[in-house]
Amino acid sequence: MKEFLIFLPLTILYLALKSALFPNVPAPDVPLIMVFYVASRKTSIEGVLLAFVLGYVEDTLNGWIIGSTSFSLVLIFLIVHLLAQKVHFSTQSMKAGGAAFFTLVKGLTLYAIIRFVNYDVPLLFRIIVQAVLTGVFAPGIMTLLSRVSAWASPGAFKGNEN
Repeated sequence: MKEFLIFLPLTILYLALKSALFPNVPAPDVPLIMVFYVASRKTSIEGVLLAFVLGYVEDTLNGWIIGSTSFSLVLIFLIVHLLAQKVHFSTQSMKAGGAAFFTLVKGLTLYAIIRFVNYDVPLLFRIIVQAVLTGVFAPGIMTLLSRVSAWASPGAFKGNEN
């Protein structure tokens, strides 16, 4: 639960700065990296809730169709969770490749949802650029997230050490 209370304000700050100051500048998909990080480490209702809330916040701050990003992030959480049972996302290349691939999945899912509602959106170039940037920055961001998680929830109590 502590991760949720830390990741949510960080995402709100990131999305607020991105949507207010740099709306047309390509940037890595930090909410997706957070969902990927949580889904590849452990499963819990907290992870699904985090994916839903981060997607809802992203929809709200970017002015998109409410629920579209939530749906895609929850879908990605479930897929990564199922993959994490067979594949270990422990190396830097697996983290980068997984984050880039799932950025493509998120982009194509959002494109399908938005096209279903009859909005015209640019597809390929923005999704590919964001996937590449997310893949490049994912290992570093995941390292920071693991340090924040370790700081937020220490592993053992002092009295329980063997």
